[in-house]
Amino acid sequence: NINTINKYREIYKYHKKNPEDKQFAEEYYSELSVYKIAAKEILENYKKLPNTKEILTRLDELQEKKNTLMQEYSLNKEQFTDLVQYRKNYENYYGKEVER
Repeated sequence: NINTINKYREIYKYHKKNPEDKQFAEEYYSELSVYKIAAKEILENYKKLPNTKEILTRLDELQEKKNTLMQEYSLNKEQFTDLVQYRKNYENYYGKEVER
């Protein structure tokens, strides 16, 4: 589990840097074992990592789609604002006509 990996990562890094430190290895044996088991599980579950080119291509496609949708949204928002203003003007104009 990823939380276990994060929890014991520093201990494992120290152990990898200093493999000759037997006292450390004995003291943190259980943490190191749990870390190794969790890492093995993650690697088994995610053996095939996604291709970087595919990810970048997909990100570019999504960015392009986002930009298109944002442009449409801006245009629609502008039109909506204009319509609201027309409505207010219409109501104000005819409201004054009725009062006369």
